[in-house]
Amino acid sequence: MHEKRSATIVTGGGRGIGRAISLRMAREGAVVFVGRTEADLSSVAAEITAAGSEAGFVVGDVRDPATAASAVKVVAERGWQLRSLVCNAGIGRSGATESFDMAAWRDIFAVNVEGAMHFVQACLPTMLGVGQGTICLMSSIAGLKGYSHTAAYAASKHALVGLARSLAQEYGKRGIVAVPVCPGFVEGEMTDRTIRGLMDRRGIGEPEARARIARTNPQRRILPPEEIADAVAFVCSRAVPSLSGNPLVLSGGE
Repeated sequence: MHEKRSATIVTGGGRGIGRAISLRMAREGAVVFVGRTEADLSSVAAEITAAGSEAGFVVGDVRDPATAASAVKVVAERGWQLRSLVCNAGIGRSGATESFDMAAWRDIFAVNVEGAMHFVQACLPTMLGVGQGTICLMSSIAGLKGYSHTAAYAASKHALVGLARSLAQEYGKRGIVAVPVCPGFVEGEMTDRTIRGLMDRRGIGEPEARARIARTNPQRRILPPEEIADAVAFVCSRAVPSLSGNPLVLSGGE
């Protein structure tokens, strides 16, 4: 009997870390990635197919559970077997906690936490049906420690660590591996916004602000997204299933 091609679903897969993850996971099997900008997704799909792998995408908002259902449907319609889920979609906003806008707080949780939960709930039945699956939740070093002016973001990333730990406890005996990946600062739009915020608060220039961010890593660097993608691929390979429930920290020793 012909074995189905394994597939990974990646949220926020059209740009930044998500794009790097989509391209990396395409080297291991088929990929279905999700995002809100069709042009970004089409570009990634073209790059993957040009490299000889298979890809599909869903244009949608992770806050809508129908988006998760659509991604699972694409996997099934292509005749692939869902093996891995990477919940990478996320947003952040900094600001003083005493005046932080509660609408922004709710939006951060809707994307970062509820969005991940929609995909977990959509993917688990298929994974449990075959007795195997990997769920990788993109948390952050901010999911393990607090930072000033990032209460909402840090709280949402702490929630993802708790979700992964709970999934590991609940479903480990049924073949599910759940790992929260916790990188430090990664090159991309979110880090660029952090740098601009630091410039505004401290009255410093971009080079100094970037250097301060880099110094949070003992290796004195901001991580490339491809490095995070390699770590995700390692998690999804299930080479070390005992990682389940344990944060995989990528911070150079911070």
